[in-house]
Amino acid sequence: MPGSLVIAIHFHDGRYHGEEDRFDGAKGWPPSPARLFQALVASAARGGVLESEHEQALKWLERLPPPRIAAPPVHRGRRLKLFVPNNDLDSVGGDPAKVSKIRVGKSWRPCFFDPSKPILYVWEFESGEPMATRICAIAEHLCQLGRGIDMAWAQCQVVDTARAQAMLEAHPGAPRIPGGIGKVPTPHQGTLESLVERHRRNRSRLSTEGIGRKQRQLFSQPPFASFARTGYDTPIRRLHFELRGVKGDFAAQPLDSAFLLITNLRDAAANLLASSMSEEDAALIERFLVGRNASSPDVSRRIRIIPIPSIGAEHTDPSIRRIVVEVPAECPLRLDDLKWAFAGVNTLDPQARDASVPPGSLVSTEDSRMADRFFQPACGFQSMTPVALMGAQRRRIGEAGEKSADERQDEEHRATGAVIQALRHVGLRAKPTHIRVQREPFQKRGTLAESFAKGSRFSKHALWHVALRFRDPIQGPLVIGDGRFCGLGLMVPIDQPQGILAFYLGRSHPQRDWPVLIRALRRALMSLAADDGGRVERLFSGHEPDGRADGAGHHAHVFLAADATPTAGEAHTRLIVAAPWAADRNAKRRRHEHTEFGNVIRQLRDLRAGSLGRFTDLVCHPVEDNDPLVGPARVWIGQTPYVATHNMKKGSDPAEVIEYDVVKECQRRGFPKPSEVEVHSVNVGPRGGRPTAMVKLRFAVAERGPILLGRTSHEGGGLFHAVTSTPVPETG
Repeated sequence: MPGSLVIAIHFHDGRYHGEEDRFDGAKGWPPSPARLFQALVASAARGGVLESEHEQALKWLERLPPPRIAAPPVHRGRRLKLFVPNNDLDSVGGDPAKVSKIRVGKSWRPCFFDPSKPILYVWEFESGEPMATRICAIAEHLCQLGRGIDMAWAQCQVVDTARAQAMLEAHPGAPRIPGGIGKVPTPHQGTLESLVERHRRNRSRLSTEGIGRKQRQLFSQPPFASFARTGYDTPIRRLHFELRGVKGDFAAQPLDSAFLLITNLRDAAANLLASSMSEEDAALIERFLVGRNASSPDVSRRIRIIPIPSIGAEHTDPSIRRIVVEVPAECPLRLDDLKWAFAGVNTLDPQARDASVPPGSLVSTEDSRMADRFFQPACGFQSMTPVALMGAQRRRIGEAGEKSADERQDEEHRATGAVIQALRHVGLRAKPTHIRVQREPFQKRGTLAESFAKGSRFSKHALWHVALRFRDPIQGPLVIGDGRFCGLGLMVPIDQPQGILAFYLGRSHPQRDWPVLIRALRRALMSLAADDGGRVERLFSGHEPDGRADGAGHHAHVFLAADATPTAGEAHTRLIVAAPWAADRNAKRRRHEHTEFGNVIRQLRDLRAGSLGRFTDLVCHPVEDNDPLVGPARVWIGQTPYVATHNMKKGSDPAEVIEYDVVKECQRRGFPKPSEVEVHSVNVGPRGGRPTAMVKLRFAVAERGPILLGRTSHEGGGLFHAVTSTPVPETG
């Protein structure tokens, strides 16, 4: 009969000293299922002997899937290193006077928690209730869990699945769900035998070899216990609310009222909670909800109230219609208490606000679709509400004369450094590859940074709009800066990957080597894009599933090229990967190809190009505006030979064939007809065939690239650079 085995571990003191277990990147908490299993084995053993019925029950337990775990919130104490005698006095002949020779340094950094809240371990089983009952009998003898000073006791019961789920939901700690391969040790089949063998070998790890004066002592390392490694996921606890008016419609709040809106909602909910709780619990509300009297370890456990503006199309009104309350796993406040406190809370006092903005109240909802857009992983982020950077304030123009370019550059440089510190303060160690700071919003209907200072505690000169780009995707939501707990610093993911990416090789290669580099790049990308069966989708292979060439009627696979870009006065070679929808405006893409394009290319770190050598530590960079590859510009000059798409007829003028072919190729790719096509360096084979030439294009209006045209455009042929400025001729 299916059921659940629930073991509740109670510690005598509200502290725990183990550090080997890893959950969610945190070290030491909660104790892993492997630690609990070892404690149960020690509880069942009598000396070095296990009774047969206990051995059968433990073997039944080790074969069960890893348990779900709910642990009380903790905070870590300071690290302390103590030098204590190691547990091998036999190595110095058992003489206590020589104990100083075996002292070793051991680090102690306890976790502190509420001892009245137990740790729950919940195993699910399909059959074996008698075995579960025996485990309960074993658990009654448990006396410690972790290090020798972590005294504990256990309560065990066998319940149905629904009851076990209710116990997990009622627990104040966030549940930890097993899944996949990770770092948390868990018992599996064979663990008990490995523990018995380790105990046996540990008792005879010291042996004596030789006779008389040639006698020496040998140490043999006992075998390590066998454990599986399991990944545990702690789902982020979020409460979703909507701002609704009296009639039930949205009571949208202006975007620049984010600070006042969030602080009002926070204070109203805090007052409601404090009025219904004890003085001790009210102090927790002040620390973890309001932020008063919060210490440094409390910052990562504070509740975040995130305003959710409406986003979508560029003309969408970015007013705030939704609120998300995000509760960290280690926050000691109960989720149901917070949901009760926030539901029904009113927005700002109508007397203190613009009368044209309707007041509203929070209504709990399960609809998280708009909020999920902010919670997506992405490589690029742009601020929706400005970031408060108190260490990087701008000087107001007019205070001491006009602001020079050098002064503005210095302000932006200091703001860039402050952004890096802001990322570190939220625990994000990934360093951005690109940072842009400005006063103006990045969204078409956004709001200037200084508009958010009204009614806040921040100077308008300390508010900056920020754009970030990372090498690898970062999981949202990303909220940074000194105002991150007050509705400021909210970043919106830019989930559309760049259509053209480049790898900078760090040195120059002649143009004759470019085909070799491009072929090596194609092989590397196809290898990264292959599935477990070795199949590569059309986006990177250029072939249909049955092996035929791309038959979509347009260019539906990536364009690869190489060019020389000046870096610090020297032309360096870079490899280019352009998405089909970037180089061919008529190309249609499947829904998943945007993500696949970015994910595969970002994996490339190592490129082997035969005799040209090996390129390591490669990083893909998006190609920014005003780069010669993207323009925009009216004049475009070919960097590699253009190869006609059709054979030349006998007696035709090669230059005219190239000119006609280029015009048709532009129209096929969705570009307008060039107003002028200049053909140079025409080359025709001895038997005719497809002519090649260097081409210069001129359009009536500025066009954006990349422009890759012709028969060999997927292999680097027909690549054009924009001419963004025209040099002024010298006059005599």
